[in-house]
Amino acid sequence: MGGWPTEGRGHNLTQALVRAPRKLSNCFFLVLWVANSCDLLLTVAMPKDGPKDQIRKWVPFGAAVRKHRTDRGLSLPEVGARLGVSGAMVGSIERATRVAKRHHVDKMEVLFATEGDLLSFWRDTHLEGAIPEQLKNALSLERKATQLREYQSIIFPGVIQTADYARALVKARTPEATEDEVDEIVCARVVRLEALRKRGVRMWFLVDEVVLTRPIGSRAVLMAQLSWVEELVKAGTIRFQAIPLDGAPGLCAPYRVVDLGPRRQALYLENAMGGEIVDTEKTVREAFDLFSAMQAEALSTRATLELISQIKERRAA
Repeated sequence: MGGWPTEGRGHNLTQALVRAPRKLSNCFFLVLWVANSCDLLLTVAMPKDGPKDQIRKWVPFGAAVRKHRTDRGLSLPEVGARLGVSGAMVGSIERATRVAKRHHVDKMEVLFATEGDLLSFWRDTHLEGAIPEQLKNALSLERKATQLREYQSIIFPGVIQTADYARALVKARTPEATEDEVDEIVCARVVRLEALRKRGVRMWFLVDEVVLTRPIGSRAVLMAQLSWVEELVKAGTIRFQAIPLDGAPGLCAPYRVVDLGPRRQALYLENAMGGEIVDTEKTVREAFDLFSAMQAEALSTRATLELISQIKERRAA
């Protein structure tokens, strides 16, 4: 499969979120992404007597910073000087008693030459605890992915859902959730596309044709979702194909095959309670072959866009 443009013209997280009728004023992660490199990004001190789970959450990241530092033979004061902080502050980050600011992590990226891995690790750690448990395995794969192939039989894939579409699904699944909790889950879902797009991850989605017409939330929500997919496809950000209802070889639960580098793939199987990662070669190969078979039966990208246009026209009539 050949490459395609990954930098969509004018496509960013804002476009995915502006459709939301309700301002995500309490959404911490929206601030994180929209502000991007601003100094508004996080200077969170965790007191030593704070919640144990909050400290534990940052232990793996702190350990990664320590490993990068020691692998390069650098002292705490030497790293601190490069970050513009004290050596004691670097030690606190490594011990997970303080959280690094975004611009500190950017400087660590340069100092340790981690090619984006450390920043992705930092972002994922912030998301932890504010997202459903079932998303964590998906996020761990996405952080390392070079290409995604995903099949969905019921709804649009989470990575390309608009905020309104995601919100309707979250409210239906967890009606007891507060508005703030819903907003956190929605934000955690919609920011994933921007992270993948910036890293140039190739994304190929197959959906059953019924996904394009299934009413989620309201007609307006579905219409906006269809328009968003059109924009992403036309910008070259994703490839997207619909599988006609007759003769489809899939008829299985949703799944994704993730390329993690040369000659390494993993399979993420979704189920009603979340999902699981499978990396046995035989199972991954079978899933890849099934995806290829569904591709062959699916409408072309152009034909899928024409179908979406027809659906929108019928719904608007």
